[in-house]
Amino acid sequence: MLYKLVNVSKIYKNITNENYALNKVNLEIKEGEIIVILGPSGSGKSTMLNILSGIDNPTKGKVYFDNKQIDKLNDKQLTNYRKDNLGFIFQSYNLVSNLTVKENIELGGELSKNSLKLKEIVKEVGLLPYLNKYPYQLSGGQMQRVAIARALVKNPKVLFCDEPTGALDEETGKNVLKLLQEINKKYKTTMIIVTHNPSIALMANTVIKMNSGEIIDIIKNKEVKSALDLRWA
Repeated sequence: MLYKLVNVSKIYKNITNENYALNKVNLEIKEGEIIVILGPSGSGKSTMLNILSGIDNPTKGKVYFDNKQIDKLNDKQLTNYRKDNLGFIFQSYNLVSNLTVKENIELGGELSKNSLKLKEIVKEVGLLPYLNKYPYQLSGGQMQRVAIARALVKNPKVLFCDEPTGALDEETGKNVLKLLQEINKKYKTTMIIVTHNPSIALMANTVIKMNSGEIIDIIKNKEVKSALDLRWA
């Protein structure tokens, strides 16, 4: 089991009450799957991502990665955990504007001891003609592909995708999701995708539905759809 959460709660306190961003969550995630965490705003999706990635610690409960309890790690150990095991893709791309496509991707490779070959990844994401261009010269879909390549060149065990198609039109969004499916199949990278778009759930192996800080359902898809066949919500 890649991840295991045991009675995990995240509580934010103020003078008068407590707000449970996560409430006694129990969850297991298998290696090599595409996981979609689905729910409306305020359901706990982003908090779940932050807990799994070690960006935040639970108030209560235990978090295991590869049978190691990560909620007890110190800041330096958590930094190494993220550097050695995780890649991140965000809705806002987070590219360095004064670096070329090639240089942005190289930044990801410098964070890993076991990075993949840049040329292989660039070819995989279809960016060969754009290596010397700057982010402002690219479309939204091309910038997202750069972000994917930067995360993937690290050769991470887990790729966290926070609303990866939120800023993209339907056609571009589907193409980006199809690329993620191909990466998952070729490199066996575990994908954890946070989204409010229910259509994306159809391309997952496992769907985790959340509301009010709780997991309300876990669905194992018997049939996984190609991203290109999704009906956009």
